[in-house]
Amino acid sequence: MRSRLFKAMLLGLAVGVAGLLISPFGFVRGIEENRGLGLLFKLRGEKQPSSDVVVVSIDKESSEELGIPDNPDKWPRSLHARLTESLKKAGAEVVSFDVHFIEPRVAEDDNLFAASLRNAQNTVLCEPMTAKEIPLSGKDRSSGVHSIVKIVKPIPLFAKAAVATAPFPLPRIPFKVNNYWAFQTGAGDSPTLPTVAFQLFSMPVYEEFIELMEKISPGSPGKLPEKPDAALETLGAKELIRSTREIFESEPMLAEKMLMELERSKPSPSDVKSYRLLKALIKLYGGPNRRYINFYGPPRTVATIPYYQALQLGEGAADGRQTDLKGKAVFVGLSEIILADRKDSFYTVFSEASGIFVSGVEIAATAWSNIMDDTPVKPAGTLFYFAIILVWAFSWAPFAGCIL
Repeated sequence: MRSRLFKAMLLGLAVGVAGLLISPFGFVRGIEENRGLGLLFKLRGEKQPSSDVVVVSIDKESSEELGIPDNPDKWPRSLHARLTESLKKAGAEVVSFDVHFIEPRVAEDDNLFAASLRNAQNTVLCEPMTAKEIPLSGKDRSSGVHSIVKIVKPIPLFAKAAVATAPFPLPRIPFKVNNYWAFQTGAGDSPTLPTVAFQLFSMPVYEEFIELMEKISPGSPGKLPEKPDAALETLGAKELIRSTREIFESEPMLAEKMLMELERSKPSPSDVKSYRLLKALIKLYGGPNRRYINFYGPPRTVATIPYYQALQLGEGAADGRQTDLKGKAVFVGLSEIILADRKDSFYTVFSEASGIFVSGVEIAATAWSNIMDDTPVKPAGTLFYFAIILVWAFSWAPFAGCIL
């Protein structure tokens, strides 16, 4: 019996050491990530996303109701102008278009959309990204390649009228989307669509954020304006985010100290939202560039309004109901119970065997909700990760002892 137990312990130790040796390799982490996250979400089940985010879906239902082509690229931009005005009247805090506006179309429609963007002053437009690989050495192609990421901005007419523009890159099929970039590595750490949208959404607590930073680290805010309006006017949304991010990167302990000070403040019930915004904003700037997505469920788990219904906000719905968008973050883009052949569909842990995937705009809204509710999926630390491998290996010891 002792001999069997000894052999089993040796086997467990050997398996554990082998696991530790191969665990750093990318293919092992990839397997664990895909299997582990899938199991995590399956055991947890569906979860309610933040009530502060809504998706306005560009979908087939809306195209039929409006009598326009099913292809969203052919939708007249005068409709986007109407939608922007409608969402502003409904009280949306920030609106993000996950739609590409990189080519001019009908001049009259383009001018209408640009005017609505200037009047709203709360709209972010998406920047598509392209990647080009070039050899590191022109003579020896085997020496490797270097990937250059290029951001394609919307046409100047729209880029100047919008409050900001931002990219939101995601891997395409056959890659499973498990994470996103809060700050796009390889593109100058450019803030992505959910990050820019959240910064604009949290501008009501901007002064408190600056005061807290100054209290913890006098002089840290540097050239950051004290007032929110001045920050957006003098720096612009993206430069404000970049400058703030640089401060947090130069002082690695700043986020932790700000969070500790925030905890001491003990907010009153009336300040709960401000407290949540400040906490989320600090963690956004103090966190990593790339983050795991905490999916809430299958397509349409995030509250969704069809595009044609969003156009009617403020006009009185036929059934007497109105969707409350006051103070919410709204994401506009292709979103329906879509199949894999749609160009803005992505394979995720909630993708179904029938081919139903999640849309890019819903992933952006999900990432935003993760930031707002501080519910990211965090990988285990290195020591804990190694401990799990060893415990798992030794858990097989009794079974191995029976065989041996």
